[in-house]
Amino acid sequence: MAEPRWKTAAGARLVSGYGDCVRARHHLGAALRDLESEELLDTRDAAGRYVVLDSAATNVGQASSFLSAAMGDMAAAELIALRGCGAVPTDPVPSVSLVRDADHGVWLALTRLQDAREYGRQALVMTEVAFGHLWAAQFIGARLPPAADPDAVMEDQVRAAMDQIRTVLD
Repeated sequence: MAEPRWKTAAGARLVSGYGDCVRARHHLGAALRDLESEELLDTRDAAGRYVVLDSAATNVGQASSFLSAAMGDMAAAELIALRGCGAVPTDPVPSVSLVRDADHGVWLALTRLQDAREYGRQALVMTEVAFGHLWAAQFIGARLPPAADPDAVMEDQVRAAMDQIRTVLD
């Protein structure tokens, strides 16, 4: 017996979301490696930008984009499943809890998906906070003159970003 089309469509969204999560994790790992570099605040380009810090911020920004896409894919998968579980696709099941009696396996999958979405939401918030810290470090480095010794303040921002990233990766 062929699988219902809605399960195939929801599954495709979940596969896409999983791939986005893997890519986000890759970018966060790359950002963390950059931030752990001894050359983090020592390497500048001709324009005075911190090259390694910029690389880390770019990776965190990419991770945020992938996490956002994953969250969208997970939401789409849930909506597709709720429509598919309804007696009529134009009349979706109003909530995941109402699926339990009709199809325990789908209910269990949707419950786990809701948990994954909450974890993803938290990871996205922490990633955005890390990006904010890195942006602040870049801003301080660009605005304060070397005589003001901005490194200590920048290092505090970098450490705060690293803490957020490590929490996401753990």
